[in-house]
Amino acid sequence: MYKTVKIPTLLGLIALIGGLIGGIVMINSRQQLVIKAAVAPTPQGVAISNITDRSFTVSWTTTFPASGFIKLIPQGKPERIILDDRDKDKSSQNKRTVHYVAVDSLSPSEAYKFVIGGDNSQFDQNGSPFSVRIAPALSSAPQSDIASGVILSENGQAAEGIIVYIQIPGGQLASALSDGNGRWAVPLSAVRTENGDSWLNYDLSATVYAVKADGGPAGTADAVLTTAIDKPAPPLKLGNSYDFRNSKEPVLSGGGKQKTSSGKAVSNEIKINSLFNFSSLGPVTPLNESLTLDNPKKEGEIIYTGKPEFFGSGPAGSSVEVVIESANLITGETEVDTGGNWSFPATANLNDGNHTITLKWTDANGIVKSLKRSFVVNAASGGPAYVSTPSATPASKSKKPTLTIAPKKSVPATSSGIPKSGSLTQTIILSMIGLTLIITGLFFTANDRQSVQ
Repeated sequence: MYKTVKIPTLLGLIALIGGLIGGIVMINSRQQLVIKAAVAPTPQGVAISNITDRSFTVSWTTTFPASGFIKLIPQGKPERIILDDRDKDKSSQNKRTVHYVAVDSLSPSEAYKFVIGGDNSQFDQNGSPFSVRIAPALSSAPQSDIASGVILSENGQAAEGIIVYIQIPGGQLASALSDGNGRWAVPLSAVRTENGDSWLNYDLSATVYAVKADGGPAGTADAVLTTAIDKPAPPLKLGNSYDFRNSKEPVLSGGGKQKTSSGKAVSNEIKINSLFNFSSLGPVTPLNESLTLDNPKKEGEIIYTGKPEFFGSGPAGSSVEVVIESANLITGETEVDTGGNWSFPATANLNDGNHTITLKWTDANGIVKSLKRSFVVNAASGGPAYVSTPSATPASKSKKPTLTIAPKKSVPATSSGIPKSGSLTQTIILSMIGLTLIITGLFFTANDRQSVQ
């Protein structure tokens, strides 16, 4: 006589299978969260403005809150870390989506290089540092002329921490940061010509210029203003575009001449071009600030030559001190090339047995870091290995080794391989199927036995 399977047993099976599926979903969700947390705060809309004979400003936005700073790389001088203007008088950095860094105490007419940093990441300009040339010193500025206004959020509230860019045709980019009341002010009289060699000559009452408010994720606003209505200018609300050329005092047309900031005459025919295209700075790319050792790749790796070549990757231009502890201590120095690779050949034969290699370098924040790894030389077995070139010259801290082979970017195994572990999700699914089959088989077996009885 057959016995029917009880409903509670089926519910138990369903609960078991559901629990396994839920576990897989949770594990995948945690993996996705880890991946999202590792995203670097890539700068967007990077702009260089307010160039004077002593300073300049760098500004950008990020899609999520992050810290922000500039690492200045002056020639022949120590590197400097300059924090966001709002963090300079504080002991810690705040995370924000709008970043504004003023770099000062510079020398007239000097060229400077820098990279942008934030949240333990650093970025350059398409593989090279950003660069800017400081303007030469000039005589006293023309008559003071300050444009001002207020920035409002999309809901009409005062918008704090919004970058306001001003571009007068023929002049360099100027900028300011809105305060807690959304107010901004830019001294137009301090704007220079595009080459920075003289003050910009513009009409104090009829010059047409462009304004852009950039709040990153909070939104942007664009406007066309004239010097006749910018003290203060009408409010700008994020998410909108404005044209105030016909407000209050219309812009004159034709070939008439008007008085300018320097007392000279200029034409009123002004053409607004694409004034806020920052793409000329080039793509912003992340910098690799860590140093790697790819041969030996892992702790205790076996190397089948007494004269190996050590190599890895790191930040281009970094100096790497190498110390190999053997019967005779080997020391030397090498440099990471422009492709981000470094190489160091052993300058003397290493005896079979245990050895260690230590690398020392200075990171982007000026901190000396080191990497130490042990390895085993087993040259007697004659296995495959990376052998240093015979033409290499002895290395010292004052002389880098000379190589005739290209640096390696990957390392095949020099000892017995280690199988790669499978996917966790696949393993759980297969386990779930197997467990389901086992339990199902047990039920059918039990039913068959009961029917026979």
